[in-house]
Amino acid sequence: MNSQVRKHAERYATAHEGRHPYTDCWPTAAGVAAWAYEEGNAEQLVAAIAEAMRLAMARDSVTVARLDIDSARDELWYWVGDSPHGPRPVPGSEQWPTPTGPHAASWQRHFADVGIGEIRHMAQQVEDVLTALLHHTTERFPHAPATFGTALKEYENPITGSTFFCLA
Repeated sequence: MNSQVRKHAERYATAHEGRHPYTDCWPTAAGVAAWAYEEGNAEQLVAAIAEAMRLAMARDSVTVARLDIDSARDELWYWVGDSPHGPRPVPGSEQWPTPTGPHAASWQRHFADVGIGEIRHMAQQVEDVLTALLHHTTERFPHAPATFGTALKEYENPITGSTFFCLA
C-alpha cells in the first residue's frame, strides 16, 4: 500500500475540484452511522467508517458511490490486524497518510492520537455495521451491486441547502 493511498488522494483531488477522498466519505459515513448508531461515540464511528472507505477507495481506485460495501467492511483490519509479514503501518506515517480537509482533526483524534487497541475496536465496529448494511442492501436490491451508491440516497435540506445521506 505504501504510497497508494497518497497517490489516490492526489488523483482524486485533481478529478474532484480539489476535494480529498476522506472529505467526500464523511457524509456517506455519517449516513451509515446514523442508520446503525448505538450508544457511544457517534463521531468516532463516522470517522472509522470514513477511514475504511478512504482506504478501500485507494485500493480499488473508485469513487464513494461505486465503492463496494464488502470492500470497505474489512479494510481497517487489513491495516491494523495481526501480520505475519512484519509491523503494520502507523496512522499518520508515510505508509498511512493523514487525510486533509475539514475532518482531518477528527481523524487525528480517532486514529493518530489513540493506540492500536482502540483502532482495532473501531475496526470491529465498522465490520459489524457494514456487514449489517451489506445484508440490508442485498436484501433490498438483490439485482444491484452492493455499493454505497446503491445503499444510500443523497438528500438536500430545502432550508439550509446542506446534503445528507439516508438509506435508499
